[in-house]
Amino acid sequence: MSRAMFLRIFIGLFGIVFIVLTFWLSAHFHLSTSTKLVIILAFALATFFAEVIIAIDNLEKRLKNAFPSLELSLKDQIAVNETIKLYNKLKRSHTGISTRIALADFEKIHHVLYQAEKGGDFVFHDIYSSSMILLAALEPGQSFKVVSNLTKRFYWKSGRDMTEHAKLNYRQAKRGIHIERIFILNTKDELSEIKEIMAEQKENNIDVSYAFRGDLDKMLPYASFAISVEQTTGIISHREDSLGKVTITSNDEIITDLATKFDDIKRQSIKLGSEIYQA
Repeated sequence: MSRAMFLRIFIGLFGIVFIVLTFWLSAHFHLSTSTKLVIILAFALATFFAEVIIAIDNLEKRLKNAFPSLELSLKDQIAVNETIKLYNKLKRSHTGISTRIALADFEKIHHVLYQAEKGGDFVFHDIYSSSMILLAALEPGQSFKVVSNLTKRFYWKSGRDMTEHAKLNYRQAKRGIHIERIFILNTKDELSEIKEIMAEQKENNIDVSYAFRGDLDKMLPYASFAISVEQTTGIISHREDSLGKVTITSNDEIITDLATKFDDIKRQSIKLGSEIYQA
């Protein structure tokens, strides 16, 4: 039952009681006809104002349905409206292959948002942004476990997104988020290339290990993945040669399975610095 219907039923029942009470009072206290009319008109006026309130409430709902961006902050409204203007402008122009590609990608947003709203998996096109959003959401004491194939120096040092990603890792580790990262290497040459980055991460309170892909014997389910069990969120990269495209999941079973896989891989990995004792 809607609020408007409940209010109307309440006013109707109260009105019946009010009218009966008015006539009873008039008979008991010998109220004049004009007094009774004033009382009844006062109730009618109150009923009218209640209907006005209901109408305003319904109008607000209809406006929000027609213009859903009204529920957003002013900053978000401006961004959404500007995006819609650009979309309409490009849709009308029909010029250029790049325009058509941009429109096709924009039209996938509805599917992504729908999947996210119902808790389904969806594809995201920026491994750094997705990782940073998840990492930034974590609180002290929570964990961020990563099996990483970002094994080249330029993945961490060559651009704004990369450096911001690294800095956020260090800030969150300092705040008390337990970050574990296992680098998956193909060759010892890769180890030499990435060792500086690994040492830097270790110095910034990140637990760093590494493993060679050939030693994992099919234990690695994906090219790379990152999970937070506490946030029930996983970021999965399916292909080693396609780092930008990741799948975002909040499926409990998948997260639990990835946590188990992480522990299995961790047991086969080498903790950075322990090589001295193994030699």
